[in-house]
Amino acid sequence: MENPDTYRAGKDLVEFEWRQNHRNFYSCFSLKFYREKDMPLLIGRFPDRSGDEMRESETDAFSNPIPWQLTWVQWFELQNMLAESDLPAYRKPSPNVQDETDSEIRVIWRTDDGNEIQKLSGSHAEALETLVLSIAEEAYATSNLETE
Repeated sequence: MENPDTYRAGKDLVEFEWRQNHRNFYSCFSLKFYREKDMPLLIGRFPDRSGDEMRESETDAFSNPIPWQLTWVQWFELQNMLAESDLPAYRKPSPNVQDETDSEIRVIWRTDDGNEIQKLSGSHAEALETLVLSIAEEAYATSNLETE
């Protein structure tokens, strides 16, 4: 599905992955947003809003993660924010620093010339982090309502 309201800049979001490691377990998350059979999906683990509990994708009998389904509104909101973001390139932190956050973002865009892959730093992406964790919480809550 194509977003009619997107800030396109000649690119369409294919996949978005964010891995954030930190000494504080509840500041860590790993989320992968992707499309499969033209459906926006999400897998990963992240802290709940209170920061007391980790949410994680369940797995099937073969240990494959079971994705949470996203709405197209959520997907396009993410796509638009990523297209408008001006995040710096990713650099692995020095191993000598104990309390450093390692926050790596990987984005795959479909362009007129093929796929474009970006590796960005998420260390100063507070608005994007808020959006991503909010979408993940909504998708998690929706999936739990469907299974009850």
